[in-house]
Order: sequence, then structure tokens, then C-alpha cells
Amino acid sequence: MKVLAFAGTRADLFPLGPVLVALAADAAVELHVATAIGFPDGTAHARLLEAGLSPGTFVHHELGLYLAEPSAERQSLTGAALSAGMAKLLPELKPDAVVVLGDRWELLYVLPPVVISGIRLIHLHGGEVTEGALDERVRHAVTKLADQHCVSTAQAARRVAQLGESAERIHQTGAPGLDRFAHPVPLSGEEFQAEFGVPLVQPLVMVTYHPPTAEMATNAGELARQVFEESLAQAGTAILTYPGFDAGREDIIAVLEEIRERNLPGVIVRESLGPLYPRVMATVRALVGNSSSGILEAASFHVPVVNVGDRQRGREYGANVLQCRDERNEIHASIEKALSPQFHLMCRSVVNPYGDSHSAEPIERVIVGSLATGLTKAFVDLPLES
Repeated sequence: MKVLAFAGTRADLFPLGPVLVALAADAAVELHVATAIGFPDGTAHARLLEAGLSPGTFVHHELGLYLAEPSAERQSLTGAALSAGMAKLLPELKPDAVVVLGDRWELLYVLPPVVISGIRLIHLHGGEVTEGALDERVRHAVTKLADQHCVSTAQAARRVAQLGESAERIHQTGAPGLDRFAHPVPLSGEEFQAEFGVPLVQPLVMVTYHPPTAEMATNAGELARQVFEESLAQAGTAILTYPGFDAGREDIIAVLEEIRERNLPGVIVRESLGPLYPRVMATVRALVGNSSSGILEAASFHVPVVNVGDRQRGREYGANVLQCRDERNEIHASIEKALSPQFHLMCRSVVNPYGDSHSAEPIERVIVGSLATGLTKAFVDLPLES
């Protein structure tokens, strides 16, 4: 079976990584991976290896089209070129199935050639809700294009069914990104200093802030600034990471670079943490910002999370997540609570609603078994209320 997976940025590549590894290990599968948009020229192959793939176990197709400064106009023009690139690749490759994860805007351009070509589409992480982001609309649109749905929670499965998908096409598998965190090992003080060049002083706080919503993209930099500054005020050591590839990204990066230039003690600014991310997550005392990682992954580490603003609004979350508005005083109070001994003690018993770190194998079985189900989908109506 020839399977083509697509990854547009690190945001979908690393959660998809365990599934790619499982597919690569199956002797009955010929794995191909296409990348685009979020990887500077020549770097995508290295990121695939960081995600867990071994050289020689897959074929890489680099579509390129790196988009350093997203805007609505650039995204639309680049998306058209991306769609053309996928339309050219598909007849050359002739895959039996295509696998995508999540809700990134580029899927709006990648998937029409797949559907038009009559190729089976397997979608991961459908049925979730993020009301504050464009991702919300993209995710549900992809659900209607897909043939098989590997969802993370029972509530997500119900939503996919509510969109008219039949039960035999919906599979509750959990979140595959959690498989990377099955056996987290914290960084020692020596390892931390060797990697980051500064001593580890607790509390270690990791902060990631993405452009929050379409309505608030114009002041993303100032919104991010208050999140960073309030985090630095209470952290012993702080790791600040770059935002995703959405409009408003450059404004946030400008604030991050301004903070970097101050050379503040114990402050680390990184574009990303790559394969080191699980060990850092096992070391931090709190996660702050509006990243999906705080919602999906932090509970597996029993890490307190301060989720700021509306970007993740509507998503299921564990008791380790504190919700607060994009308002400085509320951010400060929420970080203070997250770092308190009482809240840390409560977080030790948190159960992650997104699964148990054993999702890749059942997802791989769905992908391999997808050929047994036809391409014609019946719309399943909800029962009429009496």
C-alpha cells in the first residue's frame, strides 16, 4: 500500500510523527511524506528525522513554498501554488491513501486535488473545537472531505457524527502526539545548562503565544508582550518560543527578539524545541500562552497551564488548565495560581482527556484498512426529536 502523508509545519509534523514511524515500520506500506510552507528551504528532511523517522524508511517530497511572513494575500497566493504542486505530485505518485492531521489553513489548498483524484483521505484530530481561530472552520471542512476519521475524544467523535459521518468511518484513537510522551525524563540541571547556556532556576516556565484570533491579529504583538512580561516576572527561568505561521506572527517575533536583545538573566528565546520538547515539558513547572500543546499534551506531564484568551476556546481540557482573558492583571493572577504548591499538588492526579500515549498503532491500522471501505459516503441524519 502506498501512503502519502502531508505536513505543512512543525505544528502538525511532530504530533503526526508517531503515526509516520508506525507506517514506516510496516513492511506492507510504502511511506511518502510531502512537506511545505513552514520549513525553510532544505530543512524539512532534517525535521522529519527529528520527528522519529529513520533514513531510508520513507520517500520525501519537498514542495517548498516557505512562507516566512504570513498574511491573507500571501497565504492565498502561496496556497494556490501549493495546490498546483500537489496536483502535479499525485498522478506521478499514485498513492492509495493520503493522511493529514488537524486544521492548518494550508489544508484548504492541499486537499482539493486529493478529493478530485478519488484518493482516500484519512483525517486525524477532527471533531474538536477552537472557536477563536480560523482552524475551527478548516477542521470541520476537512472532516467532510475525509473518508476516515481518527479522533482524539468521545466528544470529538460525536461532533464528527453530527456532521453526518457514519459510525464505521469514525475511530476514537486518542491524540497521536501523546505517544512521544510515553516515558518523559526531566532534564537534569547539568543537561539544561549544556543545552541552553543558563542555569536551571525553578520555577521553569515555558511560554508560547500565537496570534489569538482573526479579530485580534492586528495587535498580536502587544497582546503577546503582556503574556511574556507577566511570565518573566514570576519565573526563575523562562523559555519563550516562536508562534505558528499565522497572520500576526511577525509582530510577535519582533517582541521576542526585543526581549532577546535585553539579555535578561534566565530568559531563553528559541524558534522551537524540536525533539527536546518532551524532556522540557517534563521539566517545566508551568506552561503559559495559547498553544494547543497546553490543552492536548500538558496533562500527560501533570503540568499546570495558563491558557490565555480565546484561541483554544471550546476545546476539551483537563483540570490542570486555568483559563484567563487577554488582560494583564488576570494573566498575572493565573500564573501565580499555576505556580502555587496547592495547584501543583492537584495536577498530580489529572487524567488527560486526549488519551494514554498509545494512539499510533490503532491509527496505522485504520489507514491500512481504509482500502476496504468505498469512496461513496452516505450522509447520516440525526434522529428527529419527538
